[in-house]
Amino acid sequence: MDVALLLLALLGHAALWVALVNRIHAQGLPRWIIKLTTTSSLLLMACIPVAAACWCFAWGPALQALRDGTFFRSLPAGAMFYLLICWIGAAVTIPRWVRRHLLHRPPAIVRFHRIRSLLRSARRAPAAGAQPHHFLVRLPGNQSLHLDLCERAIDVPRLPPALDGLSLVHLSDLHFTGLVGKPYFQELVRLSNELQPDLVALTGDLVDHSRYIDWVHDTLNCLTARYGVYFVLGNHDIRVDTRRLIAAMEHSGLCYLGGRHVQVEIRGVPVLLAGNELPWLTPAADLEHCPPPRKGGPFRIVLAHSPDQLEWARAHDADLLLAGHTHGGQIRLPLIGPIFAPSRVGVKYASGVFHAPPTIMHVTRGISGELPFRWNCAPEMAHLVLHAQKPSAPQP
Repeated sequence: MDVALLLLALLGHAALWVALVNRIHAQGLPRWIIKLTTTSSLLLMACIPVAAACWCFAWGPALQALRDGTFFRSLPAGAMFYLLICWIGAAVTIPRWVRRHLLHRPPAIVRFHRIRSLLRSARRAPAAGAQPHHFLVRLPGNQSLHLDLCERAIDVPRLPPALDGLSLVHLSDLHFTGLVGKPYFQELVRLSNELQPDLVALTGDLVDHSRYIDWVHDTLNCLTARYGVYFVLGNHDIRVDTRRLIAAMEHSGLCYLGGRHVQVEIRGVPVLLAGNELPWLTPAADLEHCPPPRKGGPFRIVLAHSPDQLEWARAHDADLLLAGHTHGGQIRLPLIGPIFAPSRVGVKYASGVFHAPPTIMHVTRGISGELPFRWNCAPEMAHLVLHAQKPSAPQP
């Protein structure tokens, strides 16, 4: 029994420190603070169980107490207090895991969901003269050069009938670091253009180093959509010369939505597109003086980097929120799923479609990452098709 309780405490211990790391990365704190607290948290997560195990083996009575079932009586009050916290952490984590992995069902608004693996030239060797991929990218099992096309048809309650079938390509977290070669992103753009979407949305973390801003012209310059390509920035983009990055993006024909909104006409119907880069860049788009959809205003689509902006989107009567940032966890363990996701709610919004009326949120797994390693979590290009109503039941 004592061994089972210790294993339960170990689970709670890991869950608590992982939760702390996830929430640290969701804050708009200076980078050095995030790195320091993350490193410290991960070290403590690893070292506390190791130190406890060493103590048990070094102190003979502890092992005997473990065999006799009197282990916890021999512990000091401080250790018992920490174990209690860990047990509470496990008691909270296990039901959430069961709901998320065993009881989860796609929202009723998802009419259709299909994933197609697109490898093609994404895994070919770079062309002569092109920058090669980093060796980490080609490690066995690393999916960084894979690409999934996730096609989702979504019923949107307030979508005007004239916009039925509106298609969007949602891309995020390109992370131009130089570790994944430019040809991969050029192939991504080509595949997006093949879908001939009405809109393309890029939701931040585009460039990690200023020297790769020049890649924008060679890649995203070719990205097309019938009614425009729109973007916001993420927390990694503020590490570079953001003015230069925005200028490069706009020079390539993309429309910047950071802290603003625009209204476009699609099939004769007004659509409001707004940007939210909180908590890293302020302010978010001011929609206070725009008529909301519930009062006859235009259909609202918000681009945000973080899914933590769902409550903001709901408060501003957004119909659709597109977000990234989490990378889908980037590494997904069998049965367990994602562990690390930089969000105030942990892995709850790691990826997928979520319905919190009046807002539907789509969170993509993204394209790349600062660390070019993905396992059981391939990069994702999302193709969303919006529908105004569910299909009618077939007549008998």
